Amino acid sequence: MEFYQLTYFLAAAQTQNFRKAAELCIVAQSALSRQIAALEDELEVALFTRTKKRVTLTTAGQEFALYVRNAMEQLQEGQLFLAELQAGQRGTIRIGCIESLATAFLPALFASFHQQYPQIRLKVRVNHTDELITSVEQGEVELGLILDPRLQSELLIVKELFRQPLHLLVSALHPLAQRQVPAVTLEQITTEPLLLLDETSRMGQITKRIFTQRGLPIHPLIEIESVEGLKEMVRQGIGVTLTLPALIRPSQIGKDLVLLPITGLTEEFIFALVYRRVGSISRAAREFINTISRQTIPTSSDTSI
Repeated sequence: MEFYQLTYFLAAAQTQNFRKAAELCIVAQSALSRQIAALEDELEVALFTRTKKRVTLTTAGQEFALYVRNAMEQLQEGQLFLAELQAGQRGTIRIGCIESLATAFLPALFASFHQQYPQIRLKVRVNHTDELITSVEQGEVELGLILDPRLQSELLIVKELFRQPLHLLVSALHPLAQRQVPAVTLEQITTEPLLLLDETSRMGQITKRIFTQRGLPIHPLIEIESVEGLKEMVRQGIGVTLTLPALIRPSQIGKDLVLLPITGLTEEFIFALVYRRVGSISRAAREFINTISRQTIPTSSDTSI
């Protein structure tokens, strides 16, 4: 059974005349008649009742026509889907993201992307930076939104999105938040009950490194894996933590939480998009990369990490 045979069949069913059907299909009437006969032989059933001037569908032909029309519609939808897929209009993007960016950065980014590409879906895996880099290398996700990429890999490209310095996150009711001069020093922070993400997170690693490099003691009151749990403890006044502004949702700042600059801490930390250098990524993923690039300020070109 061939596609063109089904096309001839539907044309004949519509026109009830092999000559007119042949004209619609731009084929000789004899060729159309032979192919419909071959289709009937293959199906072992008569699809048309033939008279001198017209043809009409048999009962079997009427039923078969329903299936053929549905199949043709499905095929057209499939062709449209593939065309949109090739154009980056459809598909599913598999993306890895650290937890903080998944709550503070990704939703607004995807909302903007979704307006332009409503048929593209996002499948998000949340994990720590090191694990996400491995996932991108192994092809488990196409893209990774990560913090402070430091690993060396010839397989990956890193696109730097932006950089930010560390800030101190405190409750809006904390005495440090009430001062006219908001900046604090690391020495002042050591006198506060310190809350940290655990060592599996990049933010926890950064905080301990900053204190160790400066010879300052660090004795966390609490170490926790949950970013949201950490922020809630800060909000309730249990302690303070070091973080980056991009990791905090704008709606959380001012009313319940306050970000304070840290004096003498000039180091900035990179937020980056990571994807494979070798192999292909979907057109949809490339459109997502373009969207991120347009919405963030580029600070460097692509490099190996």
